Amino acid sequence: MATPTVASRLILEHRQPQHALSRTLALTDAASGTTPLSHQQTTLSLLKADIRILVAAIPRILVAVTRQGQVPQTASWAELRETALYLVVSLIELQLLVSLCLLWLVVPGVALLPWLGLQAASVWVILRYLNCRNRPFVFTVDRFASDALDDELQRLDWFVVGGLVNNAQMRRTVLPRLARIFGDDMRTFPSHRLGFAFDIALILLQRNLHIPTTRSIELYNSVRASLLKPETNGVRIIAHNTGALDVSWLLSRLCADLPAGRRLSKLQVFTFGAASVEVALPLGKAHPQSDSDSSLLYPDVTHFAFTDDPMAQIGVLYGVRQRLEGRFVGNLYTIHTTTSDLPRGYHYTLEDYLDALLPDGNPRTGVLGLVCKIDRELCEMRELAALVRSVPNEHLRTRDIKRRSWTALGMVADKRDHGDMAGPLSLEDVSRKARSLDGLRGYEDNLLAEAVRNKYRLRPSDYIPHISLILEVRE
Repeated sequence: MATPTVASRLILEHRQPQHALSRTLALTDAASGTTPLSHQQTTLSLLKADIRILVAAIPRILVAVTRQGQVPQTASWAELRETALYLVVSLIELQLLVSLCLLWLVVPGVALLPWLGLQAASVWVILRYLNCRNRPFVFTVDRFASDALDDELQRLDWFVVGGLVNNAQMRRTVLPRLARIFGDDMRTFPSHRLGFAFDIALILLQRNLHIPTTRSIELYNSVRASLLKPETNGVRIIAHNTGALDVSWLLSRLCADLPAGRRLSKLQVFTFGAASVEVALPLGKAHPQSDSDSSLLYPDVTHFAFTDDPMAQIGVLYGVRQRLEGRFVGNLYTIHTTTSDLPRGYHYTLEDYLDALLPDGNPRTGVLGLVCKIDRELCEMRELAALVRSVPNEHLRTRDIKRRSWTALGMVADKRDHGDMAGPLSLEDVSRKARSLDGLRGYEDNLLAEAVRNKYRLRPSDYIPHISLILEVRE
């Protein structure tokens, strides 16, 4: 067999890492069978299932929380101090919990109370010191030092919701980088760290009970005020791992408070390694049905996840790939960490996502510059699961329809017999859209890439459909 030429080798090498980035399309609004998990199962059953998932992921989450996103030589003293204090308070809390559960049965309670009281006071003091700077604040972009392009027609409000990571590192490196890339002030809502055991417990409660936190309420008030401003053209939210839990609660409350239409459609949400197991929006026209139809009713949500991110493994990746019966809205870009193009061997911080997606603020480089593979099988499975749940219960009582509904063709025939074609059409729509997007690069049809406002802002010429070259090697 003849050896490939130099040109063919270059093209083959360019095509090799195409599977480093894949995309799962958002659920269409015709998928009316998707309902929130809390409306399908009892709270007790959801907690039991989620406890097993969180307990199995605790070692990986602990490594991700305690390990610095940078090498120790470049980490600041504030970052190392915050990590050390978090480890100390987590160990004290663990010893306190063990004492309450075990030693109370052996040692008289009166003799144990002073020791437990001292430990509780130590935990309170350390947590107050650890969270004294974790209040919402605005990081102002340096207009003179930044290479952002001035655009008077676009007045955008940006909100950054931090995750369970080092807040000192976020203030020192991540926020200046975000402000330089997107060219706007960043209103930041850092995470309140409670110690590892209580942080895991809070994640469990937020995922299943959807309880609001202080940060959730503050974020809701700020985002709602921005959406109601007539001079604001758009509102953008960046949420990292556990911050997506607050954003999930925010979206459900905003959609219940504000009418569908222009105000809600100004909101765009970007999550990175989301720890949420679902993100629900009302049924409606969340995406334009055609190029001539630009009207939206609800916010647009886009997710990004590393395959080795422990928070994404128990959150967005688990919710999209396994909990097909839930309503996890939004497009998902999965960054496969098997490729050698990615920096470092672990990926979980927000800076890791920026290094992979927007290195130097350029969406054309990094993984977004690769051809994005559309996961058609997963997209169709999600639509098919929604189609199964959308079949009314009374239609499943007859033996004939129940037998035919075991297959996709049977369910399509079932829907046709009853005059409801929303489900089958949604399945066809997602297949047609997946075929139309096949071969595009990651920055094409990508809201995050379009939001860049520095010198690397995309131009209309950047959206030329990608043409795949097929080489035939003849013997």
